[in-house]
Formats: sequence, C-alpha cells, structure tokens
Amino acid sequence: MIKSPFLVLALSMTSAGVYADTCGVPNPSNEYQLVFEENFDGDGLDRGRWETEFLWGPGVIINGETQYYVNDNQFGYNPFKVSDGLLSIEAIKTPFDRSQLYLTRSIYSANAVELLWRVPVNATLYEVYRDGVLQGTATGGSYLQTDLRDGIDYAYEVVALDDNGNALVTAQLTVNTADRPAPAQPQQAFTLGLDSKIYSPTVAEIIWQSPNRANRYEVFRNGELYRTLVGADYKSLYEVGLQEGIDYTYRVAAYDGCDELIIEQTHTLNTGDGVTPADAQSERLVIKSSIYSDHTAEISWNAVQGASNYDIYDNDVFIVNSDARSLFVDDLVPGVDRRFLVVAFNADGVEVDRTSRVLNTADNSFALNRQPYLSGIITSYNSFRFKYGRVEARARMPAGRGLWSAFWLLNAYYKQDQPEDPEIDIIEAIGDQVTTANHAYHYRTDADGSGFYNQQSSTEMRAEISDFSQNFHTYRVDWEEGRIVWYVDDVETGRVEGDQVSDEQMYLLANLAVGGAFPGPADNTTPFPARFEIDYIRVYQR
Repeated sequence: MIKSPFLVLALSMTSAGVYADTCGVPNPSNEYQLVFEENFDGDGLDRGRWETEFLWGPGVIINGETQYYVNDNQFGYNPFKVSDGLLSIEAIKTPFDRSQLYLTRSIYSANAVELLWRVPVNATLYEVYRDGVLQGTATGGSYLQTDLRDGIDYAYEVVALDDNGNALVTAQLTVNTADRPAPAQPQQAFTLGLDSKIYSPTVAEIIWQSPNRANRYEVFRNGELYRTLVGADYKSLYEVGLQEGIDYTYRVAAYDGCDELIIEQTHTLNTGDGVTPADAQSERLVIKSSIYSDHTAEISWNAVQGASNYDIYDNDVFIVNSDARSLFVDDLVPGVDRRFLVVAFNADGVEVDRTSRVLNTADNSFALNRQPYLSGIITSYNSFRFKYGRVEARARMPAGRGLWSAFWLLNAYYKQDQPEDPEIDIIEAIGDQVTTANHAYHYRTDADGSGFYNQQSSTEMRAEISDFSQNFHTYRVDWEEGRIVWYVDDVETGRVEGDQVSDEQMYLLANLAVGGAFPGPADNTTPFPARFEIDYIRVYQR
C-alpha cells in the first residue's frame, strides 16, 4: 500500500483506454480537495469518461426493472442529452414498429430452442419453417423445438398470416445452440484456482484465474521471489529446465494498481507425476463464434477425434486448409450473412465431420429487447475509481409512478475478488414519493466463516425533503474510514458507522430505471419522456 497524504493516481491501460485508481490514504486533518469534476459543459456525453452499460454486461435487467439501458445509440435512440451544462438521462416507451416480427430466440440446451417474436397488427397465425421445411404453426409469439443438434446452423423463417391466410410479414433467423449461455457455476469461495500442467519431465506450466483488478503478480518458487509479471492479462507461467522427481512449490500473489494484495495461493508440482492428460476430444465438430466489432469476428472449433487438418469455405468458396482451429475475419458487413463451412479430415485425407456457421455482426439487441421502455445509465468504471471521499451531485429527478432515479457508488470489483460487494446509494428517488430521499448501504457477509459471502446485509434510511421533481437539490455522502454520512442540501439525513463500512474502491453511477421491485410498475399516468437532470457530479478527497 502506498502511504501518502497526497492523492496518488495509478494509471493502467485497458481496452477502454486509461483509467485512474486513487491510492493515497486520506489524512483526516486535511481539507477536502476536488479530484473529479463533471459539469456537462460539452454538446454531448463524454463517452471516454462515462460508460453507458453495467459492468456485468449490456442490457442486463436487475430488480425486476422494465427498461433496457441503451448503449452507444442502440435502436437509433440516445437517452443522454447534454445542453446548457445539464445532462438529461431520458426514459421513453420503446418505439416498436407494429408491422414487424422482431424475431429472436432463447436457447435452453444443446437440443432445445424457442423462437420468440413480437405480435404484428392483424396477425392471427404463424408458420414456422426450418431449412425450408414447415415445422408447425403457432398462434402466439413463440415456438419451441427440442430436436436440434449442438453446433449446427439451422435457418428459420417465421411467416405471420392474417385471418384470411394472407402473409403479412416474414422474418429469418439462423440459430445455433452452441451460442447458449454458459451454465451457472456453483458458488465457491474466492480463489486464484492455482494449478499446473506437466508437458514433459522438464517442462510444465503454472496456471491461474486472473482477478479482474489484478495489475501485477509476484511468483515465488520454493520460498524465493522468482518472477514479477506486470500487467492485467497474465494467467500462466511457462517453466522449462525442471528436474524430474523434484518438488517445486509456487506461490502466486496478485496485486492491484495500488499495490494492495488481492489474493495469493500456493501449489506444488513434480514432473515425476507424469504428463497431464490432454483435453478430451469430441466426436462431433462444433464451431463457436466471437464478434468483436461491426466488421471483425472469429470462428473457432473443437478438437475432433481423428482430425488433423481442416478445409474452410466462405460462402461456398474454398479459402484455406489448415491444422489450426480458428479463423479471424475482418471484412464483415453488418446485416449480411456470411456462412463458413469447416470440414475436418484425418491424416489420410478422409473426411471425419463437417459443420457450418453463419456470422452477422448486425446489432440484434432490438429484437432481443423485450422491455417496454428505453433508458440510460452512466458509470465511471473505466475513468475514475476511488477510496474514501466526499461525493456530490446537483440534480432534479422526475415525478411519475414507476420512475426510479438513482445516484450511487458500487465497488469496482463486483462479484469477483471483493466478495463483500458493497454499495452506497446516495439517493434513490421514487417518482410517486417526491418528498422522500431514500439512502442505503448494502454489503455481503460470510456469517459462518465458510468462505461464501452469501448473506446480504443492508442499512436503509428515508428522509423527508422538499419536492425533488420541482427543484434541483444537492445529494452527497461523506465516506470515511468507519463512517458514511448522507446529506441533502448540506443537511445530514442519515449515517452508518462501524467496521462494516467498506474500504474498497468505488466508482460512480447514475441511472433512470422504470418499474421494478422498489417503485412498482409505470402506468398510464406516468409521463414520458421522463428526465433525470444532473447539473454536476464532483468528488473531493482529503
């Protein structure tokens, strides 16, 4: 830990650019100094400073909310309006075209998929075709199939018919069950997962899981510092020149950008134990896809029993024979299907298996969005993270049933290497309770010492204030060691004190939700567009 009364910024590079962690230990005898300020003086939201989706994924729905958080002008809608020094986060009713199907799918297993669509005006019956063959009909907005093969592309078409059997609109969709979500992992105590693979009597590899805030690793071998690996992406150390029959004990310690230890773990290997068995090979060829941008993607496939090389075709045109098991593509066109065929051969040139995969980089989130409202969220996750300070915003929240405005702090390492998952809600404004300020502090505990942080603890407070929808107010917390104090217009409205107060780095969030467990649903009295207006956001530290 860097101990200094002055602010220290630890700069690191990520795919999103430079971000800063504050590492200095505040001196309680010093005056507060401004370390972060956003006055929204430009003509648009600064996307280099503000992320516009949750850390844990785009379009994620929590708390039973009924909005979709729009990122980067999805659906042709920008919920972030900046004018005259104000940011307005706006929520609207989702503007669906009732003549369209918006066909999408939910994949439940390697064999089961459900087609989903929105019901167009005047449609009463739907015909479902797979690879040109009629599979059946539906009267609602879904159709389930359970006879698919994993890793195979299936071309579906849904035709909407009116009462007279006339086709109103059709939609096509390629489905591959290999795109199904990874199964939920059982809860486990936080660990590096330190392990090893032995390749020969002299060669092995130490492997681990990288914590999401790791900045460097110290690797010890038999008690001595052996390697220092600087960077967030290290997940292994390749070792040569080992001696068979000798125990090698490795200790890997992961540190964050402030030189604080995240976690460490020890593992012993001996190459005399024999070569680690290779990963099992499959009997069938399965292609996976990774889309990186509008124009770039990658297909990759599993090792197939008996296969030694692969022919790859692009829209039926042969492009390469390779013993590799991936192909990078950089000339895709959004909205245009590209079908890649992979044929596996054994060493004698005999075909072992074949399958195909369609790539299309077009954003299908509008089809996937089943939410009736669109809104926005801003977070400073990649630009500013800090420990302790005074955090303040001047804002006006909208009135209306089901509207839920929030300005809050979340730990910067959510659901991984900080299992307490603390959260400080500076203000939560419920649209039909315009004279109430809701404050909260949430965190998780390991009540039984099992290593599983599975007990939620919360302190929730409410304070009477003047109407938050009519006028701008300042909402603030002073977060110090062992203490959090809430203020509205510089008047204290709540506090939490004790060892439960987090000392983990936090980042800023502001969002406008619609519906959910806390405010209840919007109704026909709720005004749209709804606007959460923010004059400024500031952070001070001692």
